[in-house]
Amino acid sequence: MEAIIAGDIINSQQHDPEAYLTVLQDILKEHSSDGMFQIYRGDSYQALLTNPEQALHACIKIKAALKKTESLDTRVAIGLGDVTIIDNNIAVSTGSALTRSGELLDSLKEKGHNLLVNSGNSIDNYMNTSLRLAMLYMDGWTTNSAETVYELLDQPDIKQDELGKRLGVKQATASRRLDRANWKETQQLLRLFQQFYKDISHAHSSSN
Repeated sequence: MEAIIAGDIINSQQHDPEAYLTVLQDILKEHSSDGMFQIYRGDSYQALLTNPEQALHACIKIKAALKKTESLDTRVAIGLGDVTIIDNNIAVSTGSALTRSGELLDSLKEKGHNLLVNSGNSIDNYMNTSLRLAMLYMDGWTTNSAETVYELLDQPDIKQDELGKRLGVKQATASRRLDRANWKETQQLLRLFQQFYKDISHAHSSSN
């Protein structure tokens, strides 16, 4: 199964586009397949991901990168399913993953949620319950928390002393920031999503 993420930036009107466009483009370029992403209307985006298992990782990295700037945030919908590439252009491509991500993003705006997944399988409910609970703390990340999480997502093998140096703080301060950001719970959530994706893919292949 392919993964499409579709999102928009919250409070983009309150900031110069330079505050978010470059970092957003860099993350989308890093995680998408052969440039299969677009940023449109100035603050909306979608991408076909190279590694579907890492879809949640990409979404949380975008969230952390944006929340490093006070009041910026994002809504993101993960659509899992099929994608038919047309003219090597995500904007005109089709498939269930694209449809699901687009419809889910519209519903996020209506229901006030910031991150959910739609694969068309009933076990989505379990993953989405976990995501809604995680947003209770992620939506409240301070700029310091977001910066700390972003560095770890960008450099997963970084040691805490090096993390402190990158943040310009002592190792003990970096450790406290990780605790306040619920980093351990975030790691568990990322592992849960990877297992969820494997289960969804297995169910999808078994039904075909």
